[in-house]
Amino acid sequence: MDTPEILKSNMNIQEILTSNIVDSTSLKEYFATDKGFLIQLIGVYISDTTPRIATLEESITTVNYESVRNICHFLKSSFGLMGVKCLDEITELEEQARSKVSEEIIKEKLNFVIPICKESIVEYKLILDRLKTL
Repeated sequence: MDTPEILKSNMNIQEILTSNIVDSTSLKEYFATDKGFLIQLIGVYISDTTPRIATLEESITTVNYESVRNICHFLKSSFGLMGVKCLDEITELEEQARSKVSEEIIKEKLNFVIPICKESIVEYKLILDRLKTL
């Protein structure tokens, strides 16, 4: 690819990464010139996050404090990089699970964060599809 094609490709990646659902600032800043790595990174985010969110959903019925704590701890770094808009709540939920606050509080927080998490997965699937066709 010559320089104008690379610039056009990078501009297209910037456009594809634009979202109202997730804050893709970090991805744009650090990875917008590497389509292959972005595809890999987003694929890993989707494949790692999806089953963890399903496990968190189980705690809406019966709270498993250890599971909630471990998953929230794992998700913090992913959410920071991927710009998922409930990072503060995930951090708080991890601490609440560690402290074993009442199940009602945990369930309330889970009911808040899970839809945001699912929405981020859907958004990243769409972004991934667009990147693959670029």
